[in-house]
Amino acid sequence: MDTTLAAAPPPDALADFVAEWQSAAPEVQLAAIRGALRRQGIAQPATDDPARAGYEIQLFGLAALGRDEADAARTWMDAAARRCPFA
Repeated sequence: MDTTLAAAPPPDALADFVAEWQSAAPEVQLAAIRGALRRQGIAQPATDDPARAGYEIQLFGLAALGRDEADAARTWMDAAARRCPFA
């Protein structure tokens, strides 16, 4: 349930992030995503639209939804890894 915001090639920052955190444990990935979100990005409950209920993360030009923050982070990392398969 991920959404790519732009069809352009992934930015270097996304590829660098994936390369650094892809093999980390899920709780470590969540902490890394939280840190990156503090510097840039958006994380918010997506409750204004019942079709998008849950939690949304937008970071490095990639958006993902999940049931809660941890689920959204897993979804986001999976989408990021698919977008940067050689990172």
